[in-house]
Amino acid sequence: MKSVSKISVLMYFDYREYLRDVLEAFRCSDKAFSMRALQESLGVCGSAFFARILDGARPLSLENAEILAASFKLNDLDSEYFKALVQFGNEKNVDRRETLLRKLISVRSHNKEYALKDSALGFFSKWYIPVLRDLLPLLPAGESFAKIGRMFTPGLKASQVETAIKYLKDNEFVSVDADGKFVVKDSLISTPPRVRSMVLRKYHLKNLEIDREVYDSFAADERSVSSVTCSLSLESFEKVRLEIHNFRERILAIAREEKNPSIVCHLGLQLLPRAKGGRK
Repeated sequence: MKSVSKISVLMYFDYREYLRDVLEAFRCSDKAFSMRALQESLGVCGSAFFARILDGARPLSLENAEILAASFKLNDLDSEYFKALVQFGNEKNVDRRETLLRKLISVRSHNKEYALKDSALGFFSKWYIPVLRDLLPLLPAGESFAKIGRMFTPGLKASQVETAIKYLKDNEFVSVDADGKFVVKDSLISTPPRVRSMVLRKYHLKNLEIDREVYDSFAADERSVSSVTCSLSLESFEKVRLEIHNFRERILAIAREEKNPSIVCHLGLQLLPRAKGGRK
């Protein structure tokens, strides 16, 4: 079988998308290519083998992934990535999936192009990095790292601020203008939804932890905390989710229209089932 080196597996975080593109490339480049011949080389039966994998009806086993990697003539690095990609796609446990995601990113780091893309994921690696990005434009030029750290609740070390600012500059989330002031740049973090959700999971959990830690640090008029417990159908649950989304967009619109900001706030919105029962 021909090599598929022109289609880099390192581009993908979903093995089904990779297989779909590879099979399509084979069809376009090799008139003699047939799914039956490929399946025979894998030692699998059934004309719907790939169809069932691609539509999510069945997973690709690690054993078949190893055979495919050899059939596709993947080099050692790409083969390692492909097998980890299959494990990542099949894994149900959230913690093990996070470990596999770190492995994928580690393998991708051997390629400079992907290493640069993945470095942007670090934006959510620390709770204070998004806060710092919004804070920096509010500060005068030349503010010390130590002083900036004292503006946070809880406070940050000067070294944490210095490292975070370097990260924001290196990844073009902020820049410095001619007057030495920081300017926010509209950098986008473009990642597949599943990868983004994995990265955001720990970020959200850490923010919940920080909120609990600093709750008593603010007077009643410096915070707004409320909650509601209610019974919903699945249909109403989705309506509430939409309301939360629309509310979030309105908050962002208010922030965009702000002409004289002086504080950076974190607004957390959670909607979670606490009990299930009765009719759905």
